[in-house]
Amino acid sequence: MRQAIAYAVDREFITKALMRGVAKPQRSPIIESSPFFDETIEPYDVDLDKANALVAEAGFGDGMELTVDYLPGVDEQQKNVAEYLKSQLKKIGIDVTVRPSPDFPTWAGRISGHDFDMTMDVVFNWGDPVIGVHRTYLSSNIVKGVIWSNTQSYSNPKVDEILNAAAVEVDPAKRKALYTEFQRIVAEDMPVYWINASPYHTAYDKRLGDPPLTIWGPMSPMDEVYWKEPKE
Repeated sequence: MRQAIAYAVDREFITKALMRGVAKPQRSPIIESSPFFDETIEPYDVDLDKANALVAEAGFGDGMELTVDYLPGVDEQQKNVAEYLKSQLKKIGIDVTVRPSPDFPTWAGRISGHDFDMTMDVVFNWGDPVIGVHRTYLSSNIVKGVIWSNTQSYSNPKVDEILNAAAVEVDPAKRKALYTEFQRIVAEDMPVYWINASPYHTAYDKRLGDPPLTIWGPMSPMDEVYWKEPKE
């Protein structure tokens, strides 16, 4: 069913129409600008015939009902896509109810408490997959009550083995091979459907010295930032 849902969703429409071309499609848990991204990974391009066949194969040819939650306050990246899922998944017999949350704590409580069918989310890779990717897929990180852990309760011993090995591997080529295997497994298991990568930009005054230009952006320590000339 997760694969069926993936084949029913049109990333190109979401990124070009709903997000007005600002975001780029994403087909892997590892950001496509990362040296560990597997460029050969096959995308789930929209294919309603294949999606309907998978739904029938899964035994839900007569239809099913699901809810989808979304992060409040980010309509362009969250609510609009959730509403799109409602209309799009109807085409493969899934009746989706969009469940809004009045505030972030409500959404976080539902998701971290595993009280959901599907949810929209935003996760960060950060500077290394160990920091930003492992937390979503390691079975050891299924921690109820903790948001941005493995909230979908995905458990695959092979994935655990690969990620634990990649965390301590010092050879870049071997590490890339491990992450390639990981990406191909989760692309088939599909515990998370990756839609888009959101661009982030740092704006700063040209009179500032040592502005934060690394991947951490304005979340970097600001102890070395200074005014090169007095601010008016």
